[in-house]
Amino acid sequence: MTLIEANEIFKVWKEWYWPCHFLLHSALGPTIPESFLPYPKDVLEEALNIVAKHYYDSGNIQISKTIQETMACILWYEENEKAWEQAAKMFSNPEMMRVMLGFVENFKKDYISWLKKQEKAEA
Repeated sequence: MTLIEANEIFKVWKEWYWPCHFLLHSALGPTIPESFLPYPKDVLEEALNIVAKHYYDSGNIQISKTIQETMACILWYEENEKAWEQAAKMFSNPEMMRVMLGFVENFKKDYISWLKKQEKAEA
């Protein structure tokens, strides 16, 4: 994969998907169906590694580190059937449902904070 191709994937990850990941995690818990990913896991990992290395090599170590940190969430994505089974179990428990709704509320605050961090990192 070229740096140009990796940057296109990173753009989708950064601008659209990464913020959505927080909402998906808040709503579905620790296992999210793979079908929600914008690209297959291996393609995302390769692209993010390429872009992180490019930033690192260019001297922008903070952005490189931030990209690498976001990659850990890819592990939370499971086969669709397994992930939906886990979500169904979680939502069948009323206490867990209340906890998850709290996570969704916190998402709003976390998202605004995340956007501000991204703006600082890119400046």
